Amino acid sequence: MTLIEHLTVVEETRSDINRKHDLVDVIFLVISAIMAGAEGWQDIETYGDSKAEWLFKYRPFTHGIPRRHTIARILQGIVPESLLDALLNWVNEQRTHRGKPMIAFDGKVLRGAYRHDPKQAVQLVTAYDTENGLVLSQKATPTKKGEIATVKEMLDMLNLKGAVVTLDALHCQRETLEKIRDKKAHIVVQVKNNQRKLRATVQSQFQTVFDAKKEKTVVELKEESHGRKEERYVFQLKAKLPEELVEKWPTIRSIIAVERHRVVNDKGTVDTSYYVSSLSPKHKLLGHYIRQHWRIENSQHYILDVVFNEDASRIVMDDAVEHMALFRRFVLNILKQNECGAPSQRNKLKKAGWNDDYRAQLFFG
Repeated sequence: MTLIEHLTVVEETRSDINRKHDLVDVIFLVISAIMAGAEGWQDIETYGDSKAEWLFKYRPFTHGIPRRHTIARILQGIVPESLLDALLNWVNEQRTHRGKPMIAFDGKVLRGAYRHDPKQAVQLVTAYDTENGLVLSQKATPTKKGEIATVKEMLDMLNLKGAVVTLDALHCQRETLEKIRDKKAHIVVQVKNNQRKLRATVQSQFQTVFDAKKEKTVVELKEESHGRKEERYVFQLKAKLPEELVEKWPTIRSIIAVERHRVVNDKGTVDTSYYVSSLSPKHKLLGHYIRQHWRIENSQHYILDVVFNEDASRIVMDDAVEHMALFRRFVLNILKQNECGAPSQRNKLKKAGWNDDYRAQLFFG
């Protein structure tokens, strides 16, 4: 099925008498406009007027191209869960796996999406397939602390069987880890001072091994670029937690220490981060999973800000903010799945704006 066919499952709250413009027509207009570089309502309307002949080849647009205020109102009436279903159904057709799929959860603030107070900017949590470079799901959350409940809700929606789920320290919560286990998936999660006893125990166990000089490096990586040198060492141990912590954290089988040695402008620093996992301490890819978790920053957040200019978006109309953010991720998924035509996501977006045939290829293959 094509993306357009999947969009037919999207539901809306408009009454039948107000449905002058077909919803799939409008969504197709918005996604293709974003693909051509549009950032706001006026951009989308201008794109629609300029590319009407091309748009009419693929959708009826019985009443022509809608005006910007109409586009905004129609998007505001979309049922969010149905839009996510369309994304999930399409993405699952595109995904291929080599070994265990890896899914990273992370939050992002849309810095320009607020009315009066920047502190009220919309925050989104995204589930990201780091191996395939695909956004699986997203959900808005009112605050940073609200991410915990939001991630739990997203875990209920996704098929995680056989996957490795990576999370930052905020989500080192017993209920979250057990929910992932119940979904037949494994976890790798950072431990910080929000779980003081657990972190102190993990740190102490590693320190005992380091003091006895019995540590064994599982992974060693060295990188050098632009005057910066970095060496990373990954150490893994079987978790030996006291009984009270075993009862509280029954999913933890291994603990991991990642030691980073950096030299920037001839100044050296050493930093150690700690993680826990439900995987065996003999699993040789634990360091890889930790490293891959941060791909969501480089492969998604950075592209959304630099290529799509997401942080500068001033769209603030209720649910339309979340819908537009999801459409950007739709487009990012489409660009990621196309391996030819341009050397980078930015170039692909430029070419999609200039070349009608290339834009059609991205949509329809």
